[in-house]
Amino acid sequence: MKSIRTVSDVKSESSRDGVPATGTRASSWLLFAGILVGLLGLWTPDLRAQDRLQDDPGYVDVDRMNSWFDEEATVEVNVKGALLNMIAEASRYEDPDLARMLHRLKAIQVRAYELSSSDFGRASGRLKDFGRSLEQDGWETVVRARQDDEHVEMYLRSRGDRITGMVVLGVDRSDAEAVMVNIVGEIDPDEIGRIGRKFNFGVLDKN
Repeated sequence: MKSIRTVSDVKSESSRDGVPATGTRASSWLLFAGILVGLLGLWTPDLRAQDRLQDDPGYVDVDRMNSWFDEEATVEVNVKGALLNMIAEASRYEDPDLARMLHRLKAIQVRAYELSSSDFGRASGRLKDFGRSLEQDGWETVVRARQDDEHVEMYLRSRGDRITGMVVLGVDRSDAEAVMVNIVGEIDPDEIGRIGRKFNFGVLDKN
């Protein structure tokens, strides 16, 4: 006749064999679960924080560019909140100045689209119209470069003596690409190329 083992038997055997008792293992799993939930919490979108970002004077809705093209964006970058802070901390030893700059930012948004030669004129015209709308909203034009195969514009938003946002718009026939970059937060224009090199944004590294 097979004997029936009780929970207390299993606990006592585990303790004798040097294996943690069931209660101890349960506590360990609960601790692990608690740590995991805490880490996941860092990546959970804070809807209130997103709303606050959209209300920031340096914020621009880069997805407005979607209506310019039939195809979806080939590059989408949305770096903000905990992820932006993590990148800043990771840069601290390699480039302390960049780390300090990133800590002052609230978000980096990028959209890039493939551009055919026939689309260049239309995209350049829409870029110009978008730039005018930024000027009407209080943005200041600081760079406007138009060539046969390239059109780049840069806008800054200021509050007092501080720059609170930047927008770079670019269409390039030779690279077959249209790009919009929005950086939200306190910016030093003289060091903006650091961000371009860090995230491999060629349109920023040119300026």
